[in-house]
Amino acid sequence: MNKVFYFVALTVVVTLSLASCSKELFDKEVYDDFVENQFMIDNADPNHDWCLTKNDTLIVKTPDAAIYRVQLLTLDPYDFAGAEIAADAVCYGDKAEITFTVPVTTNMLYLAALSEDGTYLGVVPCPYGFYKEMEVTRQSLKKRDVIYPPVPQTFTYLYESTFPIPDDFDYNDMVLRITKSYDNLSTQVYLTVALTAAGTASSYAAAIHLGGVKYDDLVSVEMLEDEAMDAGYPLQRALITEGGTLIRGRNGEAVIRLFENVHWVFSKKRDEMGRIEGIKYNTSHVQVERVSAEAEPVVRTFRINCKTRETARSITFDRIDPFIIHNAKIDEAMDAGIWEIHTYPYKFTGVLRDCFTDKDAYDNHVSWALVIPQCDFRYPQEGVSMSTYQQEIDATFGPYEQFADWLKNHQVSHDWYLHVTREQLLY
Repeated sequence: MNKVFYFVALTVVVTLSLASCSKELFDKEVYDDFVENQFMIDNADPNHDWCLTKNDTLIVKTPDAAIYRVQLLTLDPYDFAGAEIAADAVCYGDKAEITFTVPVTTNMLYLAALSEDGTYLGVVPCPYGFYKEMEVTRQSLKKRDVIYPPVPQTFTYLYESTFPIPDDFDYNDMVLRITKSYDNLSTQVYLTVALTAAGTASSYAAAIHLGGVKYDDLVSVEMLEDEAMDAGYPLQRALITEGGTLIRGRNGEAVIRLFENVHWVFSKKRDEMGRIEGIKYNTSHVQVERVSAEAEPVVRTFRINCKTRETARSITFDRIDPFIIHNAKIDEAMDAGIWEIHTYPYKFTGVLRDCFTDKDAYDNHVSWALVIPQCDFRYPQEGVSMSTYQQEIDATFGPYEQFADWLKNHQVSHDWYLHVTREQLLY
């Protein structure tokens, strides 16, 4: 069957199911075939978990009174610039317990010791998974005169904004870079959120769901800047109707509001008809008036005030779930309802909207979101799939060809995002 047939069939089954909320009127086989036909990879792994990170805990014993704080770093800061702080912990009772998230491919980390005034006393190699506990003294540390200052850990989040309808899978409809800062004796967690790109003409709202973190476990969430991302939004808020920065989700979990309309965030203006134009931002090197443009990332920092240290410690990167809320359209004249688009572990959460009354109907191996454990990941230009693979001719094409290998087998090529094959296709 061709794509035209699939499109017509999907129009029928989606519209009927949304209109009636009836499982009997939704043909899952037709929907799954449509998604598979539109997906960029033939023979994708049906057991894919879309996960590029792993989580762990390390107990550090520090009998040396000069060691006040320890940091777990991704690189040796005496040898390399760009070391990220995967965990930051003040020693308490001669030890510190640190919880962290790192790329799946991580084999070696580095434990840095700091004095109370923030001076780096040195580092010691920490092979991943080799220790559950380790002892650090000044005698065990390596130190040199020059150090490249480590920076807080940052992940990149990429989205297709069309769920449940598949699109071009360039994963640039929304690009966020999120930096997390925290130490173990604090009840505060800082998230710095940079909205970097919006590669779609259709608007959407966005928020951050803190998976497993209850609204009642937080005191407040404060934005450190004076204005919200969408300050001055002139229209009625229809996608995120709840007020305030901190929102109680349907399941009682905490949600941080980001914005109501992505295009307003970048432009802060309306056209002569009073509309907010659907310009695509930061996804094309060719700028076309009223179609595509370049803009500076919009950055806001949120201070999450928790009631306990335990809650603050639990907010690791695997709990940070930014999501899109959008009014899905089958075509210009037909809506398919309001949907949330989450990272894959939370794909069917429905934090603010009850849009997954029958999640099994949409349960397939495809994700409309990617989480990349890299601060400066270069995403594809507009309309360029991350990678494509055609089984019939055994051909792979795209800016990240190993991405196709990873999608075909979730146990290989976990570092595909480090291997660019066609740089000219990247923004």
